[in-house]
Amino acid sequence: MARLSEDKINEIRSHSDIVEVVSKYIPLSKKGKNHVGVCPFHDDRDPSLTVSQDKQIFKCFACGAGGNVFHFVSRYENISFVESVVEVAKLSNIQIDDIEVTKNQPNQHLVPYYKLNQSFIEYTNYMLMSSAHTEILQYLHKRGIKDELIKIFEIGYNPSNDALYHYLKAKKFTDEEMIEANLVRLTNQGIHDVFSSRITIPIHDKYGNPIAFTARRTIENDEAKYINTTQTPCYTKGNVIFNYHRALPFAKKCGRVLLVEGAMDTIAFYKASIENVVATLGTACTKEQLKLLKQMHVKIDVCYDGDDAGINATYKFGKMASENGLEFEIIDNKSGLDPDEIIEKYGIDELKSLSNKTISWIDFCFEYLQRKYNLENYSQRVEFAKEMKVEIDRLNEDFLKENYFKKLFELTQFDMSKTTQTNKIERSFVRTTHFKYGELAEYEILGQMLLSKQAVNIFKNDLGFLIHPICNQLSLYLINEYRSIDEIQVADLMNQIKEDEVKNLLIDICEWELAPKTLNIDVLNDAIHKIHNKCIEARIKEMSDLAKKMSNPLDKARIMNEIIDLRRRLVS
Repeated sequence: MARLSEDKINEIRSHSDIVEVVSKYIPLSKKGKNHVGVCPFHDDRDPSLTVSQDKQIFKCFACGAGGNVFHFVSRYENISFVESVVEVAKLSNIQIDDIEVTKNQPNQHLVPYYKLNQSFIEYTNYMLMSSAHTEILQYLHKRGIKDELIKIFEIGYNPSNDALYHYLKAKKFTDEEMIEANLVRLTNQGIHDVFSSRITIPIHDKYGNPIAFTARRTIENDEAKYINTTQTPCYTKGNVIFNYHRALPFAKKCGRVLLVEGAMDTIAFYKASIENVVATLGTACTKEQLKLLKQMHVKIDVCYDGDDAGINATYKFGKMASENGLEFEIIDNKSGLDPDEIIEKYGIDELKSLSNKTISWIDFCFEYLQRKYNLENYSQRVEFAKEMKVEIDRLNEDFLKENYFKKLFELTQFDMSKTTQTNKIERSFVRTTHFKYGELAEYEILGQMLLSKQAVNIFKNDLGFLIHPICNQLSLYLINEYRSIDEIQVADLMNQIKEDEVKNLLIDICEWELAPKTLNIDVLNDAIHKIHNKCIEARIKEMSDLAKKMSNPLDKARIMNEIIDLRRRLVS
């Protein structure tokens, strides 16, 4: 295994393009010499994130996030710096040797819950396969869930006699742990199993750790058909994608993933030997789930149920996905059935065939919104046209826009292609110069130092320090960097800087509207003189304050002479 050297990191960085990499995560729009987009690191509505292709850095002017391509990927994927370097290499199609990477270890305080859930899996699977519950196993077999699928998905059965609680108690798990994990509940009648008399299917995080369960009733009664683990220390429903860890390698291989509603929908596709399938465990998709889908870096085909609830959920998902730049299409399921029902009614081959019948998001919108609005009514026709325009405007290809606007005109007689576009991505993000870490002169000096080794030498000889500690720290980094090179690469310098405030200052200077474009010695000298004078003026004030407190005339006279001498040293 090779280790990542500094030279290798810089090589990967120099052969990658931050605009191309960031575009794989969020949609970017060209604005002047930079690209802008909606920041993924805070609840951003307007495009506050700027990506500089020239400098190979990014900066959000709302939340302050910034850095080079590695910092973006590391923060977005929630991975280590070294992992981000490897990921950037993959995204940029850069061939690298096997790298020794320490993967993010699970939070140690969650490990007991993983072990507890694993014990639950082992117990319920044993119960399912035991002779005492053959009717449950037969029920699964009748539904086409054979032993192989039971093994893959670790399906189990929890009987109704609270034996699970006693089993886990014997395994030395505490009542508090079991209650916190939502495997048992405390009632007025004592402690009882949560998933009693239910078929259980484990839910895992993206690393494959068991964190929760979805459970189906085995008898028809008034209880909910499915119940899920409530929020626990290791599980928040909206933060997890079901089957993510199993589906990822299959999705990477074929470049697509099927998105379905529930665990049984996922299993239905497995019956058809389709394994690149994940589920949101419900019709609502959250921002965190969307983020996980983005991290797969494959096309998404949405295959929610064909009933009204599924179609409505598909539209809601599509709106969110479109706004966040996901590449996706819609499985054209007009059967009104879910995947399992399709198999039951038409057979496995029909589900296989359906999985390849996709329509574009825009085509889906035309169909969906025509059912929502009465196009015979003028005001509703206007609303229909407005909604369609929003989605069409997001398309990148002009010929597609032209065709869809033509279709929209045929339906509404409104030529929406010529209306004034109020696309948020085109709004200019107004920035004002704010010297957070120092003042104008210090920014001018640092800006000149970034441009030229000559400026660094002048700074060292004529001044050698800056007043603000963060500014001074950056100047030291620049001096050190120029010892081995003649030209600064900002994105590479980012890798050397450890302090977040120094990184932010570097980004601020790079994105500063008044940043120098070429070395100007007169500007540099003037800025140096200003800092020089500011230091002297501070010393003069300090000594003047001291003189006011003195009662001895001789001591006061001595201080005043020093003040006069300092004033002579001020540079006009």
